[in-house]
Amino acid sequence: MAGALRPVVVLMLFASILFLLAGVLDGAYPGGPSWFTGTAADFSILSYLFAFVNTVVALFVARGSERSLVARIGLAGFFVLERPLSAFIFGEKPIASVGTHLLTAAVELIILISAVRVWRLGHSLAARDVDVLFSLEGPSPAAPPEPARRRRERPNQAALRPGTAWLIAVVTLILAIILVADGAYEGFVPGGREWSTADNAGWVVYLFAAVTLTIAVRAVHGGRIALRALMVVALILFLERSFSPFSLREQDPVVLALHGLAALVSLAVALATASAIRGRAPREPASVQTLEAA
Repeated sequence: MAGALRPVVVLMLFASILFLLAGVLDGAYPGGPSWFTGTAADFSILSYLFAFVNTVVALFVARGSERSLVARIGLAGFFVLERPLSAFIFGEKPIASVGTHLLTAAVELIILISAVRVWRLGHSLAARDVDVLFSLEGPSPAAPPEPARRRRERPNQAALRPGTAWLIAVVTLILAIILVADGAYEGFVPGGREWSTADNAGWVVYLFAAVTLTIAVRAVHGGRIALRALMVVALILFLERSFSPFSLREQDPVVLALHGLAALVSLAVALATASAIRGRAPREPASVQTLEAA
């Protein structure tokens, strides 16, 4: 295994182990302190979901899927932010758990940088070299001469259709409004409830809204990585909004309605971005082939 993808795949599998370890250290096991307690500590269970998703994506990347590699870039960007935050905002954690979260964030940052490098290198190579690049066996192909690389690294993104761009913008904005409304209703406003990192961590919905809108600003302009990152974040929000009321044993009908509505809208965002990815205008003949087409 000496291909260019080998370090990325190995790091992905290592990250899966760290996710599992974080879940155990957080006490997310039957009878543990973070196993369906009805508090914010229950979010530690998501570490197992992250490990599963990460392993599945790693298997697809190992098979040479460019889309999976781009999706993993989006996941890495999310985990770089999520792991340090979850180490402190979802209840008190032991030092070993905090260290595992921070180590995972560092590994995810390396994965992000390495995956972007491989993706950019793949788009700077001739078609005959792409299979070598995306093979776990064999040497990594040499980069082309600098002038040729500059020519091949021209932007290859196609603008979205106006209707599609507006659809993504509108549903993402609606999702952000619902998230902000959820935080405001629960009292996380100036002069309201205390903004803590333990049980009163409901203010994190504002962070979710900010991250979603930030990615969407780039996605509506047709950015390939931004579109896939927005889809991944929307799917994660769909799972989180659907899961959290049961985990926290929420009884307030308004909160339940806001969670359900946010889950539906986040699913709509994911479907809209998936449709945009599939329906992008074809590239110009002068542009390089995609890694999968090669």
